[in-house]
Amino acid sequence: MSATTREIREWLAAEWPSAGKHRREQLLHLAEHLKHAERHIPAGALPVGGFQRQIALRHERKLAREAMHLGFHPPEEAVKELGLHVVGQSLGLSF
Repeated sequence: MSATTREIREWLAAEWPSAGKHRREQLLHLAEHLKHAERHIPAGALPVGGFQRQIALRHERKLAREAMHLGFHPPEEAVKELGLHVVGQSLGLSF
């Protein structure tokens, strides 16, 4: 489990008690994605530059982006990494 998925899980646990019905449905959907993501090998455990690592990083970014749409605030370094990824994509340099 990566640090981001751990933080998202903690955030979900904190958000759940105060959430209304619609919000709980959204959080439940995110929790299902999180459960699926936790079954995979974290990107940090895969070889640098490898195709599998790129795929794992993409899944982690997608999960973080989905959580951010629901109000999750990732740590500063994760925000910088997502920003660099977006810049790279706009220049055609990223996966």
